Amino acid sequence: LSSSSAASDVYKRQKMRAVLLYIMQCFPHGVEFIKLFKILYFAQQDHLLKYGKVLIEDSFKALKHGPVPTYIYKALQIAERMQLEGNFDEFLINIKVHDKKVYTSATPNMDYISGSNRRCLDDAIAQYKDITSDMLHDSAWEEVMTCIPDAPQKNCITIIDIARAGKATKEMVDYIRCLLYTSPSPRDAHES
Repeated sequence: LSSSSAASDVYKRQKMRAVLLYIMQCFPHGVEFIKLFKILYFAQQDHLLKYGKVLIEDSFKALKHGPVPTYIYKALQIAERMQLEGNFDEFLINIKVHDKKVYTSATPNMDYISGSNRRCLDDAIAQYKDITSDMLHDSAWEEVMTCIPDAPQKNCITIIDIARAGKATKEMVDYIRCLLYTSPSPRDAHES
């Protein structure tokens, strides 16, 4: 692993932590996984649609009740004492999980959160903050599920899938693809 690749991975993890803590500061009494992940997903989608770039560099998986950011989900499972491999100690400093609810008193490092990040996060937080977790399995998520091609790895949501589910134009999808991929995967190569 090159030092620039290692530095990039550290930056990505620190950015994900900052975004997670930014959302968490709006929930001083904790937040359920489903609500946290839905806010992350829709902030990611909004950022893609408005700016053509991801908010966080975490892959998402489609589960029954909503999207799951894979790295963050794995870290939170570890925080809840589930037996998984990996080292998430630094990511989990001052983050606690109990009964699929996340708590923290830590504040985000705002050096990792740009103005565009903040706008998209604030919009997603405003939209979902006061909705109960039971009501979060909504038509918007069902629409996302219909946009994901029926493939062996159906639960993997690509950046292109996220953008298309948000009704991105062909031009925006092409722009995102150009930024993200040097050669598109066969799954992302088809046009909607």
